[in-house]
Amino acid sequence: MQKLSLVFFMTIRTRLTLWYSALLATVILVFGISLFSLLNWAWHSQLQESMRFVAQQVIDLIRFDEVMDTQAQPAIRKQLSRMPYFTFAVQVWRHDGKLIAATDNVADYGEAFDKDYIGSRTEVTRDIHLPAEDIHALVSTLPIYTVNGMFLGTVQILSPLTTLEAATDRLLRVMIGVGVVAMVLSFMVGSVIATQALQPIETISLAAKQITAADDLSKRIPYTGPMDELGQLTLTFNTTLERLERLFVTQRRFVADVSHELRTPLTTLQGNLDLMKRFGLDPVSLEAMEGELKRMTRLVGDLLLLAQADSGRLPLIEETVDLDTLVLEVYRQAKLLSETVQVRLEPPEPVRVTGDSDRLKQVLLNLVTNGIKYTPEGGEVVISLTVEGGYAFIRVSDTGVGIPKEDLPYIFERFYRVDKARARQMGGAGLGLSIAKWIVESHHGRIWAESEVGKGSTFTVQIPRMDAEVEPESMRDTRPRIPILRLPRRT
Repeated sequence: MQKLSLVFFMTIRTRLTLWYSALLATVILVFGISLFSLLNWAWHSQLQESMRFVAQQVIDLIRFDEVMDTQAQPAIRKQLSRMPYFTFAVQVWRHDGKLIAATDNVADYGEAFDKDYIGSRTEVTRDIHLPAEDIHALVSTLPIYTVNGMFLGTVQILSPLTTLEAATDRLLRVMIGVGVVAMVLSFMVGSVIATQALQPIETISLAAKQITAADDLSKRIPYTGPMDELGQLTLTFNTTLERLERLFVTQRRFVADVSHELRTPLTTLQGNLDLMKRFGLDPVSLEAMEGELKRMTRLVGDLLLLAQADSGRLPLIEETVDLDTLVLEVYRQAKLLSETVQVRLEPPEPVRVTGDSDRLKQVLLNLVTNGIKYTPEGGEVVISLTVEGGYAFIRVSDTGVGIPKEDLPYIFERFYRVDKARARQMGGAGLGLSIAKWIVESHHGRIWAESEVGKGSTFTVQIPRMDAEVEPESMRDTRPRIPILRLPRRT
């Protein structure tokens, strides 16, 4: 449990350094063992080859004699003395186990190197330990045959491994020392690299703590490094802060606007109720109360619709919609609503789309109604429907007061009104365009506005045609970002 707690509370820098050091230690250990084993094998192989070469020279010297007796011993010893055997000791044994010849240094290693294989008729190489001198040596026993294949005896060559073992011991000590130094250096370098690499993360953590402590979402994380993974993380974090700040401001404004919108009709209702309590029923007060109740009903209905849209529980019916017929219906209804503003319909082009006809009609009525509200007496509202490429474009233009340029990016936000006082007098709550935007985007379309103060505004709705097959690159970001409950098409 304590080990787990220790690992849990380790910093990322410490864990990275330990992992790096452990990995390097593993690499060094595997490399060291492999190198040591390879060199040790190579040295032993080279030694065995040298011993075999010397033994072969001795065999070549004797095999033509075919007589290995004591009379031949001086000649053999003389020949052996002429050969540079270095530290090798050589013994020549007859097939009956009698020693025929030996080098002068044989006395240093005992009478027989390897008695068990004196009469061996196959080549044998063994590591032996000579207890008399406490010497570890390598002994090779090779049989001696004449050219006719007659077995004459064996030759044994001994090479002490003292020098080789000393060399391997020095190599082992050097490798251990180098490995320890490499581990210490790698730990130090790894710590420095981890510190530098994680510095931006520490900056992000510090900035996040400051933002949390100060409750200030307007702060951003400073970053001047390359746009690598940490750069992308910083950018994403700053973007998230920006969106959170915008959402927080929107939420505060939303709560304030809802409170204000509800407080105004409630105050009116309360005042009229007080009047009727004092003076009895009054038709004017009842009419005012009815108007405020309708306004509250519209506001609550719009809020409920947006809440359902946000949660994905707002149903949309997919069906074939004759958009030109729908525009004509909206035009006829708008003519009845307008008394002082002329509503005109340009000849619509026939086009079909897939969608919810009731919701699309709601969008168009909202745009036309807004145009009538904000157009002075004697002005004009024009509705048009055109087809361009794979899309249908519905435009609602008016000659009204217009929208300031700085307000255009925000008019589709909830409760946003350019002229709050005037909008409230006209019964608006700033939700109509938000609802329209959601409906249009739910149909894979776009909605935008163009306006000039004093000259009027034009709202454009772009919706894909039913027979359109290709979606342009510029339209891929217009898909709704919230789930939508779609119902089957009407039959």
